[in-house]
Amino acid sequence: MAELLSVKDFVVTYKTQWGNVRALDEVSLSIEKNKLVCVVGESGCGKSTVALSIIGLLPQGASVADGGSINYKGVDLSSLDEKKRREYRGTEIAMIFQEPLTSLNPVYRVGDQIAEAILIRMAREKGKGAELQTEVMKNSYDSRSLRRPSRLKLRSSMPSELKDEVVRALKLVRMPDPEQVPERYPFELSGGMRQRIMIAMALAEKPALLIADEPTTALDVTTQAQVLKLMRGLITEVDASILLITHDLAVASQVADRVIVMYAGDIVEDASALDLFSEPLHPYTQGLLACIPSGFKDESQLKPIPGRLPDNRNPPEGCKFVTRCPYAMDICHKKRPRLLESRPNHRVECFLYGE
Repeated sequence: MAELLSVKDFVVTYKTQWGNVRALDEVSLSIEKNKLVCVVGESGCGKSTVALSIIGLLPQGASVADGGSINYKGVDLSSLDEKKRREYRGTEIAMIFQEPLTSLNPVYRVGDQIAEAILIRMAREKGKGAELQTEVMKNSYDSRSLRRPSRLKLRSSMPSELKDEVVRALKLVRMPDPEQVPERYPFELSGGMRQRIMIAMALAEKPALLIADEPTTALDVTTQAQVLKLMRGLITEVDASILLITHDLAVASQVADRVIVMYAGDIVEDASALDLFSEPLHPYTQGLLACIPSGFKDESQLKPIPGRLPDNRNPPEGCKFVTRCPYAMDICHKKRPRLLESRPNHRVECFLYGE
């Protein structure tokens, strides 16, 4: 399969009042076209930092070390300035954040927020660039109507072509009653509907890569299943790849083509979903799977992973998992393992499978 994005030896450090925290430690991964890749791991392992690094939205206090790269369609995104980066953010690479209610503007109707994404795409398709977003908004319809309480005025101010685009975007994400939803505010919608709005906004700009940062965390089980099924179907429907960030291995098992397991800023295992769940190699992955309930009543007990996460302000000299690993050897305390291909298309960072 053709490679869409490749991250090589990427290092991100957060400067805090308690010291420098190495959030990503020489991370390397790839995403192929029309594939869904899941990044899993416990809180604080660096999953969201990977997503923010790709899209170029790292917070203040984050620094990127020299030597790493984020190659997207032959372009190293990490070497671009902010103006050039905006040309890829949205139209080429879009992101869905964890909590849709805080990501949507509470004073704008959802239809206007989707319309804004469509207008930005139209501006860029015409070669105008993101800096002309405001001008496009004014030329398309009176953006001051966004502040008017009258729904009738809002309907009359938006061109019919733009309304049709908004409704088409909502139908793509299987939104119930797509003709009426654009007139509602975010607080009038359920969690699942708000998440669909976020997905519709992201897809409205026709990205080649969609990054979803734990999009089902705040949803109930039924809605979660619907959103996951939707995202899985969108790969072929809109010809996009998806990078799904999650802490839930059950979610990854349902939708992923490949699964990447992270621990303390490192990638410890990278394999196809079938290989990883049928025969996990890294002790950490094995420990995560052992923590999942079997789904039926029996006498067995869950097996938690002993110990604690290492302090990334002062990580151990050798393997970061060494103090929690039941198979730790002398070399694990002295030397850091490399992420190697122990089997075809199955990489693992562990001395049990070679140096």
